[in-house]
Amino acid sequence: MEYDNTHNGAHAFRIDIGHWGPEHQAYWTEREGRRYLLAVVPTMARKGKILEIGAAWYNKYQKEIVGSENELTIIDIKDRHHPDIAAIHGLDRYIQFDMTESARDTSGDGTQAECREYFDEIRSWGVLSHCVFSRDQCRNYLENIRRFLKAGGQAIFKLDIDTYKSVKHLPSVGLEYLEGLIRERFTVVHADTLGGNTPGHVLYVEKR
Repeated sequence: MEYDNTHNGAHAFRIDIGHWGPEHQAYWTEREGRRYLLAVVPTMARKGKILEIGAAWYNKYQKEIVGSENELTIIDIKDRHHPDIAAIHGLDRYIQFDMTESARDTSGDGTQAECREYFDEIRSWGVLSHCVFSRDQCRNYLENIRRFLKAGGQAIFKLDIDTYKSVKHLPSVGLEYLEGLIRERFTVVHADTLGGNTPGHVLYVEKR
């Protein structure tokens, strides 16, 4: 089975998901945001060293989505031996690092130096709008992305509108505030709006 989709008139990108389990196929094809990741993001993505922040069971095949020719690193604010991380097929690196900490809070941690200006692309898909971060933590999160992104590299942010209707995951900051923080630190080179069952804004940015 090949999944084919178009979004806003963009030519569809094909990723073969026929060997994925039924649960994974359903998740990736029934949700607008994930269909967008399969069909549109690969046509806009940078090649090289890719960082995804956050991982869960549905990202088991993330290496196939970013492309086998690219290096995939996961940074997740979870336990080091989280089973979702271990289940990712073909993962190149997993780094345990709290993206909401500032450089001064992690002066003894080698991650800041190791990852500085290392990545060609960084993907933050729903993390900022899903997690309950303080305003300071949001600023630290974005500053770490700036540090880790190469000059000329690209970051992709998905901000989920529907998260703000969820009592269970109600964020502590508003969507407009998050977009403002991103635009203060990066140049937005492209933006899309998603509807359906995962409405939100997708921002493609480069650091200034």
